[in-house]
Amino acid sequence: MTVEPLGIVELGEVCARMQARSLDAFERCGQWVTSTPPGELQRLLAEACHRHAWHAELWAARAPAIPPVDLEALTAAARRAGDLPGVEAYRELLDELATELDELTSRVDPVLDPSTTRTIALVRTDVASIRDRLP
Repeated sequence: MTVEPLGIVELGEVCARMQARSLDAFERCGQWVTSTPPGELQRLLAEACHRHAWHAELWAARAPAIPPVDLEALTAAARRAGDLPGVEAYRELLDELATELDELTSRVDPVLDPSTTRTIALVRTDVASIRDRLP
């Protein structure tokens, strides 16, 4: 099976979708931090908040600045309303993110697009680290 390379317009859509998912995860982790008793899980969720906020910034910075890509509109459309109930749902979200990032890795040429390759690698490393430390 041949993998379709990631084009520049689709890259904008990917950046918006990943920014939206990062913002959603940031907000949910923030809600959990305030309702979680002090301890290791609270510290992990606080760290995850910061990481997800940074990931949103990375994806926004990586989005191509071309007329067909309206990052704000695409990101707003990709946001998911509502709460993620509990740590198990967060674990599933991290698993989904990891899978999507792995698929993106196979579609990006690291020589032609090292910035996207690096963004994916940074986010993927953080997602795995947070996921591995969840109780």
